[in-house]
Amino acid sequence: MMLLLAFSFVNLYANENGELWTKANEAYSVGQYETALADYSKIEEVGYESYKLYYNMGNAWYKLGNMGKAILYYEKALKLNPAGEDAKNNLQIAKLRTLDKIDVLPEFILTTWIKDIRNMMSSNGWGYTGVGLFVVVCILLLLFKFAPTTGGRKLSFVLACVVFLFFIFAMLFAFNLRSNANSEDYAVVMVPVSNVKSAPNSTGNNLFILHEGSKVEILEEAGKWRRIEISDGRQGWLESKDIEVI
Repeated sequence: MMLLLAFSFVNLYANENGELWTKANEAYSVGQYETALADYSKIEEVGYESYKLYYNMGNAWYKLGNMGKAILYYEKALKLNPAGEDAKNNLQIAKLRTLDKIDVLPEFILTTWIKDIRNMMSSNGWGYTGVGLFVVVCILLLLFKFAPTTGGRKLSFVLACVVFLFFIFAMLFAFNLRSNANSEDYAVVMVPVSNVKSAPNSTGNNLFILHEGSKVEILEEAGKWRRIEISDGRQGWLESKDIEVI
């Protein structure tokens, strides 16, 4: 497995965080994973978020053998940048070391295609693409106005309409990915064993068991309980302390 650090520098909020980033990377490179995690966590605690930070933290947790935390941080990284191939690959490898092998309900193929296209870039990537496309639209409209021939004006107008359509899709993808990044709809099981109940209390019937590293969707909250759904469609209630939100 390619457990490579994202060594390139990121724009941190202060010089102190930049130094922590460097120290953490150096600690990781010599196998001091707990030290690296301590420094990465300090950066995270001040509110900084980035694909590289979460990806490095996932790698460090994987090296320490904590698959629940490793999966959590790979998921956090992909939440910010769904196109991150390194995090995708490492996430799949980490999942192979978990106990639960949960089937995924089939999805309408058009929905899958749209998601695959959307996940080709991050929200920032789609945003920059949208800005570029808008500039192209403006140029084409200028050509439409000042083109010396009727054919040139028609072609410019048609191309402007087509590019504007792509601009709309790019911005929709950007806003959708940004919304997903800010949501708290998914979580990862953090305890070795979690009993999923039929009701939000300890006396409810046990419906099924989830193990550390399993990803769940949060549907509802009731006190210290969360109603969750897993990828095969099964639902139930588990205690909030058993999961950590992505």
